[in-house]
Amino acid sequence: MIATVAGGGPITRDGAREAARRELSKGIYHRNDEPWPVRIFRAVQRWLDHLMQSVSHHAPGGGAGAIALLLAAAALVAFVWWRVGLVRRTARGERPVLQGPSRTSGDLLREAETAAAAGRWDDAVVARMRSLAMVVEERGIVDPRPGRTADELAAEIALVVPASLDAGRAAATTFDAVVYGKRTATRESYDVVVAAADVVDREHRGRRLLSVSTR
Repeated sequence: MIATVAGGGPITRDGAREAARRELSKGIYHRNDEPWPVRIFRAVQRWLDHLMQSVSHHAPGGGAGAIALLLAAAALVAFVWWRVGLVRRTARGERPVLQGPSRTSGDLLREAETAAAAGRWDDAVVARMRSLAMVVEERGIVDPRPGRTADELAAEIALVVPASLDAGRAAATTFDAVVYGKRTATRESYDVVVAAADVVDREHRGRRLLSVSTR
């Protein structure tokens, strides 16, 4: 026997299913359903129960081994999250290149060279970058400005000395990695900062000579 609708057409299986779905979706049938937060909680609880059972079947020691594995996994996730957060905080917390007692570029350069001769590459990188920051202020390449970061310094120098763009960025990245990322510096790290300072010095001297010759 084939059921028909009031209009005379037959009711197909798909049509009956869709009609039933529409009918059951009405609010009157769901007045006694659990609130959605409770349903989510129960779903998570069922998932955790299933996870525990699955792990306990494969973990040495049964349930105790499963708990130990889950705790180890949670500790690993927490460690990774902490490390990611540390990197983000470091990126957000960039501090000025020049800080502490005011010194001349010559003083900072001598400090850098002394540290480099002793193999103290961390100190050498910091002092050499700060010497560069001070020398560009002393020469009027950039205006003195408290609170300038290494990245800002490189960008401002490049506006006046475009040839220094790549070398300046590399020096700023190296400085930030050593000072704020706590990465151990090497001779190569120091050479990166020296190369940036050399580019700025060479280009600045060339501009001054050109200016003098055209007068």
